[in-house]
Amino acid sequence: MSLSPTETAAILPLAIPAVAACLIPIASLDRDHNSKKWIRTVIFCIALLALGYSFYHTVRLWESGLQPNYSYISIDRLAQFAAFFVLLSAIYTVLQLWDHLHQEGWVKGEILALLLFSVTGMLLFTATSNLILLFLALELFSIPLYVLTAIVHARPKALEGGIKYFLTGAVASSCFLMGIVLLYGMTGSFDSKAIGFALAKNNSDPLVLLGATLLLIGFVFKVSAVPFHQWTPDTYEAAPHPVAGFMSVATKGVALIALIRVFVLCIAQNANIGGRMQTAMILLAILTLVIGNFTALAQTNFKRMLAYSSISHAGYLLLGFVAGTNEAYQAMLFYLCSYLLMNLGAFGVLSAFGLIGDNTHFRNMRGLGWKRPGVGIAATICFLSLMGIPPTAGFFGKYLLFKELIMQGHISLTIIGVLASLVSIGYYLKPIMAMYMESSADDTEPVVAPMAGATILVSGVLIILLGLFPGSLLSGLARPPIQEGLTAVLVNTDH
Repeated sequence: MSLSPTETAAILPLAIPAVAACLIPIASLDRDHNSKKWIRTVIFCIALLALGYSFYHTVRLWESGLQPNYSYISIDRLAQFAAFFVLLSAIYTVLQLWDHLHQEGWVKGEILALLLFSVTGMLLFTATSNLILLFLALELFSIPLYVLTAIVHARPKALEGGIKYFLTGAVASSCFLMGIVLLYGMTGSFDSKAIGFALAKNNSDPLVLLGATLLLIGFVFKVSAVPFHQWTPDTYEAAPHPVAGFMSVATKGVALIALIRVFVLCIAQNANIGGRMQTAMILLAILTLVIGNFTALAQTNFKRMLAYSSISHAGYLLLGFVAGTNEAYQAMLFYLCSYLLMNLGAFGVLSAFGLIGDNTHFRNMRGLGWKRPGVGIAATICFLSLMGIPPTAGFFGKYLLFKELIMQGHISLTIIGVLASLVSIGYYLKPIMAMYMESSADDTEPVVAPMAGATILVSGVLIILLGLFPGSLLSGLARPPIQEGLTAVLVNTDH
């Protein structure tokens, strides 16, 4: 079977990481001590080249305006934005893994292969509206993450975190699949657009609402929203630092983007489901903001603090669904871009300072800001952006979301969001104080980690630039996916 140029363009961003994931284990078969450094270089180059070329191909699609399709895969503007988001997150992760694996003292080609398989699943997850393909993509990117969480066998917490993630993920996947079954039974279709049109004529059947609820549970589990957040702290603490950062950013991002495509643009066009979904989002957002922020405040472990911080940021992002406007969804995409930079920068601090294993408490960071001033300043910018302090990108992302909430009359939710941001200052100041205001008992210089340090420096610069000039990202990258996606759905609905 031959593929047309359009079909090839549609599957190429997904195929390149998948092929590279198959090549990396072959390249790492030679375990001879003398060739280990060469093997390490080769497998990392394969991963970076695959991610880089897939990113370049997506950029060309974006610039040309092409939105190719292949069967149920549609690389439209929303999928292209998701590809930028996932691929950039993966590139950050690979660069940080270069230093982290060296610090841990082992080289595992399979960790990069699993990461690339997860990337492939994420790209597919955001590029389809077919529920069966969506479920397969969910498993494709989730199963490698279960393994990556527990990949450091020598650490007891790794196995514990991996098992918890696997068990809770299996329950969420079961709910997701059961929701698909119920919606198919009520509508006779697996395509979410067709389901949305069919549900417009069937507004009151309780099985419809049950199916949509079960489907929604699968999404919010990946977002780490309360009460589906219990797996997050243990999983992030167990996983290698760069992998934990990747999960905190990419998994949350693709779940929200797919939620926009499947629910907002399709299933929630049903008035009954749309109204119930907004009520559910209000409750989820409040619980997530309150529990995430106040629990993070009590943490003494840096990774667990970032885990609960990640939960709280899910609450901010869910506020976009509450507002429910075109501009609110654009603000969500802008916030995701900001979140990518500041959270991967925050997790990268551990690798940049050479803090491996269980050395992830705030006390382990004492005085390191003075020993590595460049990394310390860039990390501080990341933390200030996570707080929402101007003129950072994190501040502008929250401003856009709060503005839309106020415009839609959700004043009380806006107040809760602002108060939650104030609470977050208490725990984001802890690593800054440890780096600069507490002296270290160890006079040795921190481990040199050039790749991880470079990712943090880049994050710091971009966070400031996006905070000062947010319009370029908002109009150039965040607006087209939502505007064109909503227009396409409304046109189809009219027909």
